[in-house]
Amino acid sequence: MRKVKRPLTVIGEFEPFGLQVVEPCSNETDGNVGERRKRGSSSKGRYYLFDADTARVKRGGAEYNSVMGGLWDHDQELYIHGNKVIWSGGQQVHKQFSAPAAVLQAKWCRVEAMNEPLLCILHSDCLIIYTPAGKKHSVPLQYSVGSIWSVPGGLLLQRAVENPLVILSSTPVKGSPSSGLRDLARDGHTLGIPSRFSPSVHNSGGFSSNRRSSLSSSIPTSPVCSVYALLHPLEEPQAVQISDNGKFRPLTDMEEHIMWSDSKVPYLVSFHSERKQHSIWEIKAVPPASQDLSLSREELFSQIRTWEECGTFALQRVWLEKPGQMQADQVFMASDEDGVPIVCLVVRQHERLTAFRLLRSEISEEFSPKTHLDVAWTLNAVAAVPIIALHPRKKENRHYDVLVLTSDGELGLYTGSHHMCNFSLSKRTTETALEGSVRRLPKVTPLVPASSAEGAEDDVEILSIQDAVSDRVNLLTISGKTYRCALNLPFSSAVTALCLSAFAESLRPALNRYLLKHFLERDFSATEALYLPTPKSIPDVDWAAFFDLIMEIIRDMPISREPPLPAPTKEANSSWEFLLESGMHKNNLLSRRYVALSLFQQPIVQKPLPHPAPRSVDEKETDEMPVYVSVMMEILEVLHAVYEDCKLDTLRWRQASQLATLLSHLAAAAGELEYVDHYTRDFPTVVPPLPGLKQSPFQGKWRTPESLFTWLENCIKRRRLVKGREGLPALLLKENLTCVEWSRKVVGFYELLLGDGDTTKEKPTIVHIAMSRGTATRSEHKMVLAMVAEAFSLPDLDRLPCGISLPLRHALNTCREAPPGDWPPQAYVLVGREDLAATCAGSFTRGRDERKKARKTSGVSVKNPVVDVDDAFLAAPYMLHLRPITIPQSIDSDEVGDSEIQGTVDGSTSDGMDHMSSTTASLRFSRDLRLNEVRRLLGSSRPAAVRTSNSPDVSDPDTIAQQQAQLWQIAQRTTALPFGRGAYTLATSYPLLAETLHIPKLVTAGRLPSQHDATVNLDSNTGNLADLTSWPEYHNGVAAGLRLAPGQGKISRTWIVYNKPDEPSYSHAGFLMALGLHKHLGVLGMADVYRYLSQEHEATTVGVLLGMAAARRGTMDPATSKMLYLHIPARHPPSFPELELPTLMQSAALMAVGLLYQGSAHRLTTEILLAEIGRKPGGDSPLDREGYALAAGLALGLVTLGRGNDAWGLSDLRIEDRLRHYMSGGREPSDDRHRRSDGFTSSNPLHYGVRNADDFSQAGGQVMEGSVVNLDVTAPGATLALALMFLKTNNKVVAARLAIPDTHFALEYVRPDFILLRLVAKSLTMWDSIKASEEWVQAQIPEIVKNAVNSRKQDGNTEAPPADVDMEALAQAHVNILAGACLSIALRYAGTAKPEAEQLLRKYALFFLQEKRAAASPSRRQHAYVDRGTLETCLNVAVLSLSVVMAGTGQLETFRLLRYLRRRNDSDGSINYGNHMAISMANGFLFLGGGLRTFGTNNGAVAALLIALYPRFPTAPNDHRCHLQAFRHLYVLATEARCVQTIDVDTGLPVFVPLEMTIHDSDLQGETILTRDTPCLLPERSSLMRVRVSGSRYWPQDIKLPISDQAWWEPGEVGDPFNSGILYVKRRVGACSYADDPIGCRSLLSRAFQKDSEGGRSEARGMSGDGLQMSKVDQLVSTFSGDPSMLAFAQLLSNFSRNSKVSNEFEDFCLTALFECVSTDRPALLQTYLTLYTTVEALVAHAACQGSSVTSICSDPLSLFSLKVALSYCEAVKEDEGSYGEQEPIVQHNFLAALAKKVEDVLSFSVFFGTDAAESAKILVPDLVKYFSSAQWPIEAKESSNGRIGQDVLMFKTLFACYLCWYDIPSTRVVQLSVQQLQKILPSFRTYSSSNSDYLLPFLACVLPGTPSHGLLRISPCLQYLNNDLSQ
Repeated sequence: MRKVKRPLTVIGEFEPFGLQVVEPCSNETDGNVGERRKRGSSSKGRYYLFDADTARVKRGGAEYNSVMGGLWDHDQELYIHGNKVIWSGGQQVHKQFSAPAAVLQAKWCRVEAMNEPLLCILHSDCLIIYTPAGKKHSVPLQYSVGSIWSVPGGLLLQRAVENPLVILSSTPVKGSPSSGLRDLARDGHTLGIPSRFSPSVHNSGGFSSNRRSSLSSSIPTSPVCSVYALLHPLEEPQAVQISDNGKFRPLTDMEEHIMWSDSKVPYLVSFHSERKQHSIWEIKAVPPASQDLSLSREELFSQIRTWEECGTFALQRVWLEKPGQMQADQVFMASDEDGVPIVCLVVRQHERLTAFRLLRSEISEEFSPKTHLDVAWTLNAVAAVPIIALHPRKKENRHYDVLVLTSDGELGLYTGSHHMCNFSLSKRTTETALEGSVRRLPKVTPLVPASSAEGAEDDVEILSIQDAVSDRVNLLTISGKTYRCALNLPFSSAVTALCLSAFAESLRPALNRYLLKHFLERDFSATEALYLPTPKSIPDVDWAAFFDLIMEIIRDMPISREPPLPAPTKEANSSWEFLLESGMHKNNLLSRRYVALSLFQQPIVQKPLPHPAPRSVDEKETDEMPVYVSVMMEILEVLHAVYEDCKLDTLRWRQASQLATLLSHLAAAAGELEYVDHYTRDFPTVVPPLPGLKQSPFQGKWRTPESLFTWLENCIKRRRLVKGREGLPALLLKENLTCVEWSRKVVGFYELLLGDGDTTKEKPTIVHIAMSRGTATRSEHKMVLAMVAEAFSLPDLDRLPCGISLPLRHALNTCREAPPGDWPPQAYVLVGREDLAATCAGSFTRGRDERKKARKTSGVSVKNPVVDVDDAFLAAPYMLHLRPITIPQSIDSDEVGDSEIQGTVDGSTSDGMDHMSSTTASLRFSRDLRLNEVRRLLGSSRPAAVRTSNSPDVSDPDTIAQQQAQLWQIAQRTTALPFGRGAYTLATSYPLLAETLHIPKLVTAGRLPSQHDATVNLDSNTGNLADLTSWPEYHNGVAAGLRLAPGQGKISRTWIVYNKPDEPSYSHAGFLMALGLHKHLGVLGMADVYRYLSQEHEATTVGVLLGMAAARRGTMDPATSKMLYLHIPARHPPSFPELELPTLMQSAALMAVGLLYQGSAHRLTTEILLAEIGRKPGGDSPLDREGYALAAGLALGLVTLGRGNDAWGLSDLRIEDRLRHYMSGGREPSDDRHRRSDGFTSSNPLHYGVRNADDFSQAGGQVMEGSVVNLDVTAPGATLALALMFLKTNNKVVAARLAIPDTHFALEYVRPDFILLRLVAKSLTMWDSIKASEEWVQAQIPEIVKNAVNSRKQDGNTEAPPADVDMEALAQAHVNILAGACLSIALRYAGTAKPEAEQLLRKYALFFLQEKRAAASPSRRQHAYVDRGTLETCLNVAVLSLSVVMAGTGQLETFRLLRYLRRRNDSDGSINYGNHMAISMANGFLFLGGGLRTFGTNNGAVAALLIALYPRFPTAPNDHRCHLQAFRHLYVLATEARCVQTIDVDTGLPVFVPLEMTIHDSDLQGETILTRDTPCLLPERSSLMRVRVSGSRYWPQDIKLPISDQAWWEPGEVGDPFNSGILYVKRRVGACSYADDPIGCRSLLSRAFQKDSEGGRSEARGMSGDGLQMSKVDQLVSTFSGDPSMLAFAQLLSNFSRNSKVSNEFEDFCLTALFECVSTDRPALLQTYLTLYTTVEALVAHAACQGSSVTSICSDPLSLFSLKVALSYCEAVKEDEGSYGEQEPIVQHNFLAALAKKVEDVLSFSVFFGTDAAESAKILVPDLVKYFSSAQWPIEAKESSNGRIGQDVLMFKTLFACYLCWYDIPSTRVVQLSVQQLQKILPSFRTYSSSNSDYLLPFLACVLPGTPSHGLLRISPCLQYLNNDLSQ
């Protein structure tokens, strides 16, 4: 056969797309590509094309890659024009960069520390690096850089030759003359060599001439390094070393110019301009210790000035050319024949291509002097490029062939040094390309014969080839035009590409090369016939050519064959017969083109198979015969493995039929008739018949073909693996073969499933298969993990034959109930637990990232069969939900923006709680309207109602006075509402970054309902309005800021600054503090903080100090610490200028110091804070001293939080004694009189560095205190400091010092409110002793107090107390003790909602309320010893304590109490601003975070709550005397997002689900089990052991938690089992949700489908019993199932029923199958049921001659085999329960048995022959005998005894093949051997007759041990005839 040239596909005439962007044509109609090229050539533009993978973000950058979309399939282009760089692809601009200076060069490179590729743009003085996302890095250059080169892990910078006399020029770099526009090098593969001396590299870093001259005179003139390496954009370039005899020195030769490098291999090529020789260098990694220390001082100085640090890259020369050679024109990297990278050098003048095989693909640190490269081979070439042509299936480690242009103009393709084929560019295709801008020719064009003169004249002469990307290349023709062409070798035929891939991976290289070469050069004669248009499909020309290639090999074999039997004589061929023999008719038959003919009227033209080769070698035969036979057998084994692989994929059964036709010819030619019989059984309609043979063909030794179907069936029947590797194709046992990857996975899964059960082995022993991470205690678990690692998804499982997939589905279903908890998400999807997959997806991703980071940090690379998989691998059809998953807690920013501005255009009426209706709170409290009531109580943006009496006796001035008085009380309540609103809306919304945060207004006006809601404003004469609203505006800003959710990364510095007002305001100050509490303020830089502080606004300073400290809590950040101490004048050094800072600001700074150093026990900070507690009064206001001392004490407690006496380095400070002194009072000790006020003695080194407090006492102090401690100032701070320091330490010594006075004398010296603090401090110290019981509370009351109170409670006791008894002190001590006990219980049981604590606190709250009422009554006022203010304070403490315990629960009883307390309005002013603050906070705590958050009890949370709940409330909005009001917001630091909500993974909607929570045992209680309905609050992390999804409506989940003392999981924390509060659940099919069916009366699926007795068809019936139409079945299914596939099928069935008026059996079956899948919750089995049913029904229709397509019966034997495997699976499950884990199979056995009965009826041939079964069996016997004796299949129609003739031989062959398959009848050779054995062991067998066949069955079973009984019964009638034939 003559050789041909393959035509090139012309894409179009080429021009850089960047040229069109830079200089678009003014008149497109007049210009063309040539004109634009002329104009573009003058513009000095440069371009280079590259593959999309060069700029693709690696794993982790899916977001950017998805944005690019399909543009990655096109060539990418970088175009440089002046100072612009344009990156384009697919005729679209991706990025366009503009720089102030000219661009010299642009390169892509990668560094190891970044996943993103980097675009490096070289300028004269700097190197600018961009990422694809647009980030920019600038690297200044100290010297001129002439070129940059990408290498693995970094970038090389080559210095230019310095010429100080030449001024910088902006002229671009010129390229080689033959490249036209192309001056920029091809990255990584090929490049045109630029000019050696570039005029653009004469400037040394942009210095002026004077500066450069001074530098040149100061720097020594010793040689400097010429090449530098840049390993990271943020690092400096480092000098590159060269290895010289084991020593390292810088590369200083400026004449050594780099010509080529690549980012994938550690090699580079250089050329020495003086010696005229090439060098190849290997890049090595050099440790820092390898630097050369023998350099001179001048050299060292020079290296220091040139970024020299040693220890980066080193170059080792591995090849050196002889001097005096010409410089190579092209250098590129390609692949050798075996895939090893090679470097090719092309010298155009010498017409030579030289190739070198590279040794390594990664950078190593080994230096060997013996490392040397040799010339691998050379070719005759004037130009060459690397191109992807013959190995397109390799995605990683791509194989690059070489496209070579020879001197005679031939364009040849080479793989390694071997020529494969030639290509041609015809004039017709180029002219067609000129007509349109871009036009792609048909994929298949007529091949051009190599020897055709006409074809040679039509070819275009090619001058050069360049710019190769993938399989596309630019061709420069003699006309000066450049065409973009494609080789078009990725074959359109899938089966052809599969065969060629198998050849490349499995055959010997020489044989594969021979076959591929002849295939590419074929001139297929039937090509023109295949071009005929077809109505359905395109002709498969590639497969036809491949088929003809194999047939040519068969025809050319020098094998002597027996001549076939003479055919019957016929008349001379007529014209009709000639057409039947034509190639066009054959191809039409191949594609089933005769659509007008029915199935059984299709003409059949099948030539017989080649005559089999003899089995023994004759002496007369040539020696070549065994070689050809071995070649054929090698090809046969490879393609047979591919064929078996296709059989396991139902989508490739068409390809398997094509292979069966080819393999049958090949097997017949090789004499392997067993293979022929194997293919005929699978596809009887496509395999031609065997020729007539004179003798039995089964002689000698035969090979048995491997059958994966049979191997898998045997494994299922035996419930174990077949021993050894018998029955498996040899190709399957090799590793890393893609051609049989599918079957390798299936066999590996079966091995794991049916193996020995050893779960400790890492991989199977038969085939190699990977394993994913996770626990595997059973064989089913191992199989699931293997499917994950092999990326075998549920759609892939659907592609398996039904019978093969059933055991795998059974194993998946076994793991569904309780899979291990550490599986990857993909494993849960496989077993049908999408809920677990969605829950663990986030934690698995974070854990995988941590493992990657750890491995990267350690630098250890270990080959591990346990692999990680991407999260993108999910079973798509089973994860496409009908509704998207929406997380109610994560409010969309658009929704928030819309909701916050409703009401009016400017959003003035928004109360900041509009978004709460869309959060989980609305679902949690959905049974009533309590949320609306909370919103009404906490709203402050609308005027409040003022209701006054309308008595006619009251004058108008009096009415106005009453209105103003009431309005003043309401205004105080309104200004206190932000405290509660901030807690209620805590962390419930997300900001819209394009807009400022809306802060609701604080309206103090009122409305008069009696006057049609007329507005009345507060009179300024009533009070100072500025004092009334200033700090409430601050709290209002805090409430607005607390609305934002913490932990979100999108809040940036820009947005915070964007919200900054022009003038400082209180609301923005509070907003800053709220951002700090949520840790958002940490994004601000110190410059931004300075701008805020420089405003000198008191509230802003307080907000910034507290916010910055809270954002960096516990970090001891030095910069923040300096800022805080700047605001504490007492700590300033003496030389520091005096700053007049308000005490308010100083108190905030002290508290901020405590937050910043929380838990650190920092000694210096501890000493300072300890001294500040007792600081003497200075020039500041003495009224704020108590608040200052309290802030110092609380800060000291935070610094030493929970450390007790264990704080290292603090024992000598005697903190406990000094705090006790501040609590008890007395004179300062003598040593303390000489001790400075900061706590240091005079010998302290810091004595002269800190200002003495006496300096402040002399600065105009108003109070002169002596040496006596002022307890009113120091006692509260010292008490709480001691409490926090010994928190939870159970230190009895400290608790004794905090004991409550138990004598009258002692009570006289302690203020009653201090007793409350002492009890709280004592309780916090003795943490474990706190009990929520009445006994514990009474135990805290001293006997004298208890006796006095009890005596007053006696009835009728109105006598005055004794004179020596201070009853007032005892009574006030009593109520304060009770209040302290309530606060202690609240801190101990915060957020627990413990019923005992709730009842006890409610009791005492009502007690205080009753006592206050009694104190207000006139009858008891004279006997009341406790004033109403004290009782009101105790009541506030009690209700706050109650709300803290019930935080986030929204309990109605507590809410009713708080609502009542809010309505109180005392006319005498006993209820002030502080009381309203407490009630507002209590309301907010009760609904904390909308019910999504609660309080914790860890040390930090207890301290924050204690600070926020300090039991001393302000009297006015501007009252900060005892406690800074901003500290009230620190409760945020104690909150935890412990609410969990359940999301139905199928619908994406929140649902109610019961959770069972187990709390571990403790000293207070044993192990407890709680049951709550979601959404609900979980217990603390330290007490939670287990969370389980209970109930029968949802699939169970069991989350076991390790005991930990840490706080609740932070957002994004690794190991969070609740995925930031979201728990995905999956509803069981057949159960309704709790919202639709609260009591479970509708979840009776057994009543959903019933049989209609009248109509006889299956119909769905509702729960009421009324008939439901078939058209409504989708509604019923949607009620019980949320699976998308079930809903879609139900919808399809309903639509079919609506359009069909007549019922049919198939519709009834579909409804039954749907019911079965819904009831068993196995949606994947719906396809299995339908496939098995339609397969058998199609076979029945074919047997009755009712089919309509021949192609539909091609796979009938395979479908029957699949049904057989399914039956074997069911029998195996029933016989052995242990092998499959469940007693019942997942498919109904009765259904399979019914299908088997139908198949047996069809295979009795009674329908086909029109007779009964007995008569049909007799008709079939001759065909069986002929098949057993000569392996001949039926080739003509059969006639029955009653005269009926079979309709079609194809149908008969199909039924005959199904007959052999179904009854497991062995092959012809096996039957013949068994008959021969019977003749030997049974002498009477020779006289055997059919009348006595029953007695032979036992003997037949002995000689055919693997044949079942029903097969033996079919063979037995044929024994008589076989006996006679074999005897003859």
